[in-house]
Amino acid sequence: MFDLIKNSYLIYGIIVLAAAIQGGFKGSAVSVLAGGILGVLIVAGGAFLGAKPEPKLTAGLICGLIGALGVAGKFLPDFFKKGYVIWPAGVLGFLAVACVALSIAGFVKK
Repeated sequence: MFDLIKNSYLIYGIIVLAAAIQGGFKGSAVSVLAGGILGVLIVAGGAFLGAKPEPKLTAGLICGLIGALGVAGKFLPDFFKKGYVIWPAGVLGFLAVACVALSIAGFVKK
């Protein structure tokens, strides 16, 4: 179960970082800053999940959950307000919901 969460965090974190870089190319410094911070937080959550001691496992789930909630809080409202735009709002928003669900399942399983 935790391997699935770990891999999901790592892949999703890389996608968030790629979207932040794309936002930077379009001239948005806020995208680079916020996307970079949240992407690194999600990737760090995945990295912590690779460690077995209990505190690192909990830290990984918390990092991933906070990062995914931050992305979902930005992009889900944008998805519905801007006419169901697929990229980046739809992809990032709904993948964030999936990561939040995985995080909750990880806390329950732990």
